[in-house]
Formats: sequence, structure tokens, C-alpha cells
Amino acid sequence: MSAYDIVEDFEETDNREIFLDDIAYQDTPTLKPLTLLFFVLMIGAAFFLVDHSFNASTYFRKVHALETEANRTADRIEAVNLVSTPMRLLLGGLGVWCLFNAPRNNLRWGGMILFSFLLYMSFLAISLTWSVNPRVTIQKLIVFSMMSIAAFGLARRLSLQDLAKVFSIVCLFYIFGGLAIEIFLGNFRPHLADYRFVGTAHPNSLAAYGTVCCLAAPVFTKRGASVSYLTIAMVVIGIMVLLATKSRTTLAGLIFAVLATRFITFKPNNRIFGVSFMLLIFVAVGMFLSVARNSTLNSMGDAMAMGRTEDVGSLTGRLPLWEELMVAIEKRPVFGHGYLAFWEKDRIEHLYDLLGWEIPHGHNMYLDLLIDGGVVGLSLFLFYLLVSLSVSFSRYLKHRDIGVAFVFGMLLFALVHGTGESLFKLPTFLLFIIVTSTLRLGALPRGPIRVLATQPSPNQNLNTAASDSGENP
Repeated sequence: MSAYDIVEDFEETDNREIFLDDIAYQDTPTLKPLTLLFFVLMIGAAFFLVDHSFNASTYFRKVHALETEANRTADRIEAVNLVSTPMRLLLGGLGVWCLFNAPRNNLRWGGMILFSFLLYMSFLAISLTWSVNPRVTIQKLIVFSMMSIAAFGLARRLSLQDLAKVFSIVCLFYIFGGLAIEIFLGNFRPHLADYRFVGTAHPNSLAAYGTVCCLAAPVFTKRGASVSYLTIAMVVIGIMVLLATKSRTTLAGLIFAVLATRFITFKPNNRIFGVSFMLLIFVAVGMFLSVARNSTLNSMGDAMAMGRTEDVGSLTGRLPLWEELMVAIEKRPVFGHGYLAFWEKDRIEHLYDLLGWEIPHGHNMYLDLLIDGGVVGLSLFLFYLLVSLSVSFSRYLKHRDIGVAFVFGMLLFALVHGTGESLFKLPTFLLFIIVTSTLRLGALPRGPIRVLATQPSPNQNLNTAASDSGENP
């Protein structure tokens, strides 16, 4: 008997909090612990050896203290990384292995998510014809292609809840590994007012990893059970990382993603109440600000800046940078400069001399997309994200799959985070999370994901029925 047939037997039980329909549609975990660890180690190692550095905290401390004038970003642009190429090939090889060794399933490889992603990738490939730096564009296209192959493979092999677990555990390794290295190097100094947790990357990257832990935390609680200690621990760790990195854009993105994810779980009447309640809060805050003393407002401003009060008026130097980038965008507004061709060594050094700080990217995903692909490139990437957001929203409303909720939250976080950072459009671990998760989401069938072997009784644990299924997604 199929899961769909079983659902029909229970159509009248509207008072049930959990429906058999939900079980059949859940993209539940299928990986055993050792297999899960294998994927964590492979993915974690591939991105760590490319995007991380053991001396990151020392370098960041010296730059902050003005003890060095080195521009590491400019130096790395033309340097040959003997490790990155094998790691990219390893990542692509992992994807190929997953493509040919995935269990049989009823995934549907089509739909608007896949179409929009392939459309964006095709545009990036075509941008080579007008790139201002074809060599860089070719290199970055190869990197993005290897990452995309891995994303396709993992999307075919792992369920959404498996992906959320793998990605969050990789983030935990980066966080605790970075903490251990900071302590070993003597750079862990949280008692200092200007301290920011760097680890092996950058504070803004570490903060994003903390957000992944928070958004993925619910997948560590079994369906229908009370919140597990592991879920609570993931949330606590994520928030502590956010506070230690003092990343304001990331914190705003997390708050928005969490509130929106919780909002869609409400019933329609409760959503109206939620909107009214939020409007009431905004009005109350506005009235408070209108009557508060200047000293109180200054203290609140310092708290909102998370102790980073330097250059707050210029958004920590972002506004002058964006003015310079707008000049470049106006020169090529329709198709841009070509994929990642703008950020060459001479231009990075020029911006460093002009603005006085190291600039690896535009610190705004939308401006960087305009620089790369103009209005066309920006539109195609946003089309891909918004299509994925719409699919995740509708599927979560129907089936309450926490794996889908993770994708929904990550997409919202990326859209908000992009107003102050560009990490989600660069070929890094964060974009890999988005691409892999959305490809899996787009491949999920409209019908039941698996066939239940037997009909469970109403009192039977529904999670057990799903996990004991004869087929894996």
C-alpha cells in the first residue's frame, strides 16, 4: 500500500496534529552516523584548505592594530595555491561519486529551481565573451563548476535533513577548530574591548557559520519529540559565535530569518495577530525614541553597534566603497565586467590606497552582482533565489518539513545578509549550502517521497514508520 493510499484512510482525522500525509512527504534523514561523518570530513576539508588560514587571527589582529600594511587579498589574487586545485577536484569527484552511487528514488530533476540555476550558470559562462579579465573569469568558472557538480551529487544522495546536519556540523568544526587555533597562537583575548572572534577565516564568515548552526538546530530533534539538548546547544553556540564576532549584518539576517520561519508556522488567523503585534512594537519603539534622552539614545546606539563604534556613520567604510563601485557599474550597467573579473590585483590595491582598508569584495551582494553581470546578472540570480524561496515556502506550509524550513531560513538570511556582505555570491562554502539545498528542494516530488511498507497504527511513532521505509530518498 502506498503512502498516498494510507493518507486517504485518515482524511477525516483533521484533529490530528501530525498527519500520515506529512510522514510520506518528509525528506527525512537516511545517513548512518559513519556515512554522515564521511561527508562532514570530505566537505569540511575541501573548503577549509581553500578558504581558511591558520594565521588568520594573527593577520587580522595586526591589521586592526595597524602593525602591517600588507594586502593579503591583493597578494592572493595572482598567487598560485597548490592546495586549492586538488581540493576543488576532490569536491567535484565527491559529487560525481554521489551521482553514480545514490540510492534509487523518485526525485524529479526538473522544475523552476533547476531551470533558474542553469540559466544563471549559463549567463556566467557567456560573460567570458565580454570579460575584462578572461583569465580570471575562466578560473572562477572552473571553480564554480566543480562546486556545482558536487552540489548536484550531494542533492541526489542526501536528504534535506541530512544536508542540514552535514553543513551545521562542518560549521561546528570550523568554529571549534578556529577557537583552538586562536588559543594556541595566543590571539584569543575576549577581555579586550576591540576583540573579534576570527578563528581561521574572518569574523563575518564565522558569524555566518554560527547562523547556519542556529537555523539547522531543529533537525537534531526528532519529529513529535520535545526539543533535544543538542538542538539547544547548537542554538547557544551559534548565538555565542555571533556575539563574539560582533557581526551586525549577520545578526540582523539571523533575526529576520528566524522570525519569518516561525511566522509561516502560524495558522492564518495567528499570522494576522503576529503582523499586528509587530506593528504595535514598531509604534512603541518609535514613541520611545521620540521621547528618549540623547544619552540614552547614544547608549542604545553603542549597544546596537555591538561595541564597534568606529565609522558607524559610513557603515564601517562601506558607503565610500559603494560610491566607488557605482562608478564602475555605470560604465557597464547591462552585462557587467564578467564573472569575478573586476576584482584584479591593481584595482584591489587602488581601493586599498584610496579607502585605507583591505577590500576582498564589494561588501554588498547586490552591487557585486551588478559588477559581475550588470542588471541581467542581478536579475537572473535574484530570480533563482526567489523561485527557491517560493517553492520552500509553499512546500513547508503543506508538509511542515523541518529540512525545508532550513532552506527557507537560509534563503532569507542570504537575502538580508547580502545588504552588507557578498559571501553568498562568491564560490565559497555558504553559496555551496544554498545551491545544494535548493537543488535537492527542487527535485522533491509532488507526491510522497517514499512508500511506507505497512500501515502504522495511530499510536505508533510516525518517525519510526518513515525511517523504516523500504526506499531512501
